[in-house]
Amino acid sequence: MKDTDRTRFEKLASWAQGHGARLHPALEVYHDDVTKFSLRVKQSASRLEPGFVAVICPLLITLSYLNALIDGPFVPSSSPSGQPTPAFPARFMASVPPHVIGRFFLIHEYLKGADSFWKPYITALPRPEHIASWALPAFWPEEDLDFLEGTNAYVATEEIQANVKREFKQARKILKEEAFPNWQDYSRVLYNWAFCIFTSRSFRPSLIASPPSREEIINALPSGCGIDDFSILQPLFDIPNHSITAKYSWDLTSDPTSCQLICGDAYEPSDQAYNNYGMKTNSELLLGYGFVLPETEQLHNDYVHLRKRQEETSTDKPKDFLISLRPFKHPSSLVGRARPESHIHSPLHEVPQFSHFEPSLIDDLASSLSTEEERRSINQPSLEDGNVNPNPVPEALVGRIKDALSEKLGFDLHRLQSVEIEESETGDAFNSNQQLALHYRKQCEKVLVAAIQALGN
Repeated sequence: MKDTDRTRFEKLASWAQGHGARLHPALEVYHDDVTKFSLRVKQSASRLEPGFVAVICPLLITLSYLNALIDGPFVPSSSPSGQPTPAFPARFMASVPPHVIGRFFLIHEYLKGADSFWKPYITALPRPEHIASWALPAFWPEEDLDFLEGTNAYVATEEIQANVKREFKQARKILKEEAFPNWQDYSRVLYNWAFCIFTSRSFRPSLIASPPSREEIINALPSGCGIDDFSILQPLFDIPNHSITAKYSWDLTSDPTSCQLICGDAYEPSDQAYNNYGMKTNSELLLGYGFVLPETEQLHNDYVHLRKRQEETSTDKPKDFLISLRPFKHPSSLVGRARPESHIHSPLHEVPQFSHFEPSLIDDLASSLSTEEERRSINQPSLEDGNVNPNPVPEALVGRIKDALSEKLGFDLHRLQSVEIEESETGDAFNSNQQLALHYRKQCEKVLVAAIQALGN
């Protein structure tokens, strides 16, 4: 690790520990070209047994919308003297969504420089001017983003770009109209940076605040704002990388004012110590964190997201179904197996040709494609062992579902394969963003091909 990086993280650790945070003495911040910054066990340390406390982060040093309400650190169990003054004008605080205000507050503290309480933390973050160090796919250069064309992720980046542009434009317009000091300094680049920092590093308040702290947070929020209408940055706690198989817990009871990362795995000297960001597909990891998990015999994380079209008048969140590289019941399909089970126990779930499709997707198609008689047949109660429906699977319905899926997947595969990837005119090798995108699109193609082949069996 460079001396400048080592100094940044040493200052962060010193500042955080001075306010009640703690990093396990056997752990250190480490950097390599593959995993970037991470936590690892020092080479000189002994083996860490399961159950050790890796990181402790007190609510006092967290940064979020909550701090914008009082323009400073949130001190649990302390009664504020007088009415706190928000960081931004009243109209801004009342009309801008909490999650957007949180991002503007991060910019606010960045612009304060040495005067910010969070200076050591902000200094340890990727620098806004070093765009390549923090840009998630939605903010990649166009020549890199083109490598995702034809994939789920490409469509999602367009939605993200539109939302971020609208949020920034509306929020900064209010700052300008309110003649907020230095409103011009709240630039689009800084907002993109703040968006990426929060997206890739923040946590839901309801998951990392103890019941007493949760109650204090709720009491501090304005009417109509829910505890998870914004997210929270946790210095030090956001350094460990993700492992989907890592055993972990977030202890909120040993110290009600802090969140503690408890590692449930053993780690040897030089091992990286992990957090677990949850059961997220590679599409979700790519968009939200900028990486994907490689396919192995023991684990695959490759899924294509299929979004159901909504009626134009519908305000509900579109349904999102998964198509898996390997059958959903395969031991390596960790995310697929973790999805909520269908509330319908249908014999269609056992049809081998549908093994790569989320059962709820099959249920949804069956609902729209079946006759009344077929619906009665597949919804018959199971026998006493709970595993077998007494009626045979309606073959005609199976055929209609297969046809619908084959048509959709065939269209998506053709769209993906029809995108021509051009090499650089100068003959340069693909950069890291492009290599990541190429790997992702190759895996998306493998998912579609595997699912189409299963339908044909």
